[in-house]
Amino acid sequence: MKLYNRQKPATLILSCCLLTSLLFIVSCRKEKAPEPSNLDKNYFVIEDNPSDPVDHSIYTFYKSTGIATFYTDSIYKKRVSREGEIPERFAYIKLTLNYTPLGNPDVYSELLSSRANIQSLLHLLETDIIPKLPSAAIIPSILLIDSFSDHTYKNVQIPHGLTSICGFNTVGITVAEVEMMNNEERKMYAASILAGIAVTKINELYAGQLQKEFFSISRAATSATLPVDIYSNYPWFLLLTPGMEPAPLDIGFLFYPTTVFLPGDYPNQPREVDDLRAFLTAAFYYTTAEFTDLHQQETLVLQKFNIIRRFVKDAGFSIPE
Repeated sequence: MKLYNRQKPATLILSCCLLTSLLFIVSCRKEKAPEPSNLDKNYFVIEDNPSDPVDHSIYTFYKSTGIATFYTDSIYKKRVSREGEIPERFAYIKLTLNYTPLGNPDVYSELLSSRANIQSLLHLLETDIIPKLPSAAIIPSILLIDSFSDHTYKNVQIPHGLTSICGFNTVGITVAEVEMMNNEERKMYAASILAGIAVTKINELYAGQLQKEFFSISRAATSATLPVDIYSNYPWFLLLTPGMEPAPLDIGFLFYPTTVFLPGDYPNQPREVDDLRAFLTAAFYYTTAEFTDLHQQETLVLQKFNIIRRFVKDAGFSIPE
């Protein structure tokens, strides 16, 4: 009959002692005090800088409207590298005018190069633009820029409505020399900014109705004579002999965008957004009587103008009566 020794090996006893000592040391170690993560930090809060007139004007505008305005796209910076680490590393919170999962931007912008015109623009925003919005809350923040582009057009004009654009977490507004404008120019500039803000809201609320009631007008006017959709954005010379394209007003457009092709500049078919922005700008600029006087013979243009006015008013924007 075999006898088994039930005594624990010395190595097992030693291991238990070491584990007990380790647990005692860990339990006695002083833990670092918890720190806030800043995950709920509101980055759209403006602090006053009384020593800088431009920054102080931005703060005053923020207190009056609740809208944070920035002239740089980096609005928060935090060092994430360890003490003494070279090179230092930082994390940033940035404003962006577009977001695509694959990282390929479809909106390109130039950051503001001069602060000289900021104060006059802020005054225009507060007096002529913000009061016409359904609510200031539809603007998450404002990024002031020199220019933006989501197209390849040349000779873009303010009445085309390409002066502002709703981005991912901000509204980009191109800064112009407001003080150098006369009253009508300021009014058109404000209308163009409003159009860029309104286009997103109108599309969200009335996408189906826009297709059925608004875009269908120019489509119906051209479907029998063109081999492609009128909103295909093709240069006209690819479809017709240069100079033979229909006049924009005849088929319900306020303008044709211009694209550069060697050896010259050529009119393009518009995109849907080009057509919509132009009519939105007109709706924010003209009364019905003023627009009718300008386009008495353009039946399709008048139809589209009245449709856009209805959508804009139903969405809660204020327009001239």
